[in-house]
Amino acid sequence: MLIVLKEVKFIGLSRKLILGLIFLCCILCMSSVCASEITNETTINQTHVDLLLQENDFDIIDDEAPDVPDLIVNDTMYVDSDNIDDFFVDGALQSKYANKTLVFSGKMENFGKLVVGVDNVTLKGTGSNLKNVVFDVSGKNVTLDGFSMELDSNFADNDGAAIQVSSDNVNLYNLNINYVVPTNVEAYGIFGVSSQRNPLRFLRIINSTINFEGHNDNAPVYNCGIKLLNCHDALIKNNTILTSLPLRDVNFGAHGATLDSDYVMSVGMEGCRNFTFTGNTIISEVNKRPVSNYPTLDGILISQSDNSLICNNSIYMSDFETKPGLDNYLYGIDVYALENLTITKNDVNIVTTGGKLAAGTAYPIQVTGPIDRVNITDNDLYSFSNGPNIGIYSQNYYGATALSITNNRINVTGLAGVHEWALVAGIESQDSNSIIHNNTIEVHSVGNVDINDNIYGVSYRQHTAGNHTFDIQNNTVFSDGFYSVSILDSVDSTIANNLLVSFNEKASNSNNGYNYGSMASHRGDEFYNNRVIRYNDYFASINNEIDGGEEFTYDNPTNDKGLNNEIDGKSIGSKEDRKSYNYNPLIPGTSNKGRDTHQNDGKTGKDDSNDNNGNGEGVGPHGGSGNSSGKFISLSDLLSEYMDSNTDNGGKANSTQHYDGSRSNVRSNNTDSSPSDAGPDALSSESESQSEVAATAGSSGKSSVSKAFELEDLTKNQAFIPSVIVVLIILMLLVVGYRRRNSKFD
Repeated sequence: MLIVLKEVKFIGLSRKLILGLIFLCCILCMSSVCASEITNETTINQTHVDLLLQENDFDIIDDEAPDVPDLIVNDTMYVDSDNIDDFFVDGALQSKYANKTLVFSGKMENFGKLVVGVDNVTLKGTGSNLKNVVFDVSGKNVTLDGFSMELDSNFADNDGAAIQVSSDNVNLYNLNINYVVPTNVEAYGIFGVSSQRNPLRFLRIINSTINFEGHNDNAPVYNCGIKLLNCHDALIKNNTILTSLPLRDVNFGAHGATLDSDYVMSVGMEGCRNFTFTGNTIISEVNKRPVSNYPTLDGILISQSDNSLICNNSIYMSDFETKPGLDNYLYGIDVYALENLTITKNDVNIVTTGGKLAAGTAYPIQVTGPIDRVNITDNDLYSFSNGPNIGIYSQNYYGATALSITNNRINVTGLAGVHEWALVAGIESQDSNSIIHNNTIEVHSVGNVDINDNIYGVSYRQHTAGNHTFDIQNNTVFSDGFYSVSILDSVDSTIANNLLVSFNEKASNSNNGYNYGSMASHRGDEFYNNRVIRYNDYFASINNEIDGGEEFTYDNPTNDKGLNNEIDGKSIGSKEDRKSYNYNPLIPGTSNKGRDTHQNDGKTGKDDSNDNNGNGEGVGPHGGSGNSSGKFISLSDLLSEYMDSNTDNGGKANSTQHYDGSRSNVRSNNTDSSPSDAGPDALSSESESQSEVAATAGSSGKSSVSKAFELEDLTKNQAFIPSVIVVLIILMLLVVGYRRRNSKFD
């Protein structure tokens, strides 16, 4: 009996032991599965993040504010309109927020000037919108990133600036500034200012948009998109600067122009040594023409800024407020008093209806001495006006000049005449010493051209003091005129191997393309092989596959049909009776401005022609439009279409038409590669645009995420299957063991 009780007790203990072991195995298996899932999921997610960082190369920053606005997370503070006074006491950031990050959120309106005088602080504006709120940055190592600012007030307490900078190592990234300036109020989009004795250093303005509309029509105050004064080692890169400004008079000093001379400009820099201006787009239009002696607008004005670089920028300027027959003065890149500047791979376009005989300018590049070691190379320059027009104009009136102008493509149209100021030229070099090589130049006049009119590829036509030494070689000029090169006087100069391709029916292949005037004005010169060729002969020489174009022998066609070649010329007026336009009849949209406009004598004149209105639209019996679409197109729309057709296409090559009729692919200027002219110490560097990053994140990012989740699911299944097998095996072994023990007991 005792033995039976012991066996029954043992059976009860065995059953408990078996159940306990089964429960323990389940717990261990579940733990194994969970641990496997967590370990694998963590590994896969980390791998996915690493892949994204490797592919896109950007920092992952979470700018979303937590539920509690003033919560501190890793030295990050969150600022909104309700708690902003806790951070900025009387408008000034408290010093305890040094080495912190302030994230702004929501709409903030009419807080005026915020002073950031604290060092090592980052202000981020992602998700915020500032209305009439501006910044005064006087602390070092400050970053403003991602702010959107809407301004339409007077900020005299901030010197009129949306952002004023007066300290070192300030970074302005990804800003969007829209500033409509009140009438006759001083204003700047970004104003960097310091002294010559203690200049600020390392200001960076990158990937920002400044939309600046100025209205300083009648007051002696300044309006400027970006103005930097004594800012060394500045980097202005990949920005879009849109300006709408009036024309204003210029106050020249005893030594030429400075930033104080011009009341309006898109960008101005003075005393900014070692600056780099690269990859930017400037679009500047004139919004008013007040009465003034020299109504002027600058795209970029550079003064006293040595050892600097301007490259890969696109500059577009337009003035449709100035009517034909009135003068205006437009300059794309305007350079004064400096040493060692490279201007390369820029695209500069100026179009205006303004200009009159011997008055006005539309110059893509102007250089004024004293200057030394200025290199202007590999730029695309285009300008159109109804007055004097020059692609590159340089002069030594205020001091000696030494520069090189090479490998540029220049296309200018203006009004040429016999007066020395009625000049249309690709390059006017009034320099002490200049090298002008390998430029391709096209020049046209809006009027008829006679042999004494001033239209040239390269010239020194307007006299300045001192000796002038030129090296002008291997330039190709397409022109309405008779000369490729014209030089008033020179010393120890070489003018050689320049080709003129003339569209003028009076030009002769036997003429010399170099106009030297009187030989008594030249000393120690050498000139040779400056050929003239008619355009039809030139293109025939290129397309002649029989003899290679070496010979130009033509036979008059035989009149074997007995046709009469005589015409009735009674209805054709003499040259003196032909209509003299006060506008350009070749450009659509100009005649409605030319109908009632000021002539050279200041009187009002009218166009009595009723056969054509100058827009290409016939108002006579034939009617019809002059453009292929059959619709009227204004000159501003024409410029807009031109700009759209020349925008960057994602870094791909743009196809252009060469003079020989062949097609050629030309790489876009919008790159960050260092130009070879600057040598190994070039200032620009490689970068990736935001759009490229976004595109990469949008395309590869989604696929990477989906693939990562698929891999996670697969790993989970693989981890679960072996765990179930282990549990089943253990249960089977326990059951077998239990049955064996029962059989022994029996």
